[in-house]
Amino acid sequence: RRTDEDLGRIRTALAAIDAAVAGGRDGVEEDVRFHRVIAEAARNPFLIHTLDYLSQFLRAATRVTRANEARYAPFAADVLQEHEVLVAAIESGDPAAARQAATRHMRNAASRIQQADPAFWAHEGQRLAQDLVGVTF
Repeated sequence: RRTDEDLGRIRTALAAIDAAVAGGRDGVEEDVRFHRVIAEAARNPFLIHTLDYLSQFLRAATRVTRANEARYAPFAADVLQEHEVLVAAIESGDPAAARQAATRHMRNAASRIQQADPAFWAHEGQRLAQDLVGVTF
């Protein structure tokens, strides 16, 4: 359902993540915006309402994942590549490929968190995850 205008917003949002990281920021707000722009391009009200509800947790979860990924260069490169594959699928108008890319991205994000070293959880990860502790869905 995406339009050429949507593609422009998606590409701009993706570039904003890279610019934030290059500027020494964590890119959390930009990452959250990237995913929001994709959801908006889907024109699916249920998806938007779900994202609105989950946004209270999404920023905190994104802070944890981005902090972990920043500690290990291959993780950051993997995320960039996953985002690019997702955008390419959206650009090509292939919903099955986009769904597969999004699923792979979410599974890989969970895997990267599982691979976080104990030092991450003992310090930064624990602090960043405080907003998620005790949250039930």
